[in-house]
Amino acid sequence: MMYSICYVSDELKELKKEDLILLYEQTVQNNNKEQITGVLIHKDGSFFQVLEGDKNVITTLFKKIKKDRRHKNVITLFTRESIRVFENYQTGFSIVHDYNGLESLRVFLADNRAISTTSACVESIIKTFLKA
Repeated sequence: MMYSICYVSDELKELKKEDLILLYEQTVQNNNKEQITGVLIHKDGSFFQVLEGDKNVITTLFKKIKKDRRHKNVITLFTRESIRVFENYQTGFSIVHDYNGLESLRVFLADNRAISTTSACVESIIKTFLKA
């Protein structure tokens, strides 16, 4: 069984676009090695991320994320055992301004609602995150 962690956090200091791109590239490289799937979104100095994978790998990674100096105010939104929802979704990084900026993610989550309640939960959280 897969394990999922969903969290939000704030930038410790404002990150430039180049910093965000580097963060994304590191995320993809590390996640591919560890067979982690999910999604990472940045909006107005805040991050939203869903991580999926082996429970030990995900919990170890999340401990590192909470200590990462680029983050503050890390809030866990949910942790749960779940099937892998984002297996067929290319881990992506988006700098968005509104929900319409995530159309492909919205469609993906809607198409996968029948697979797991995680899809509906993530979609609901993303809507709230983007309204903030």
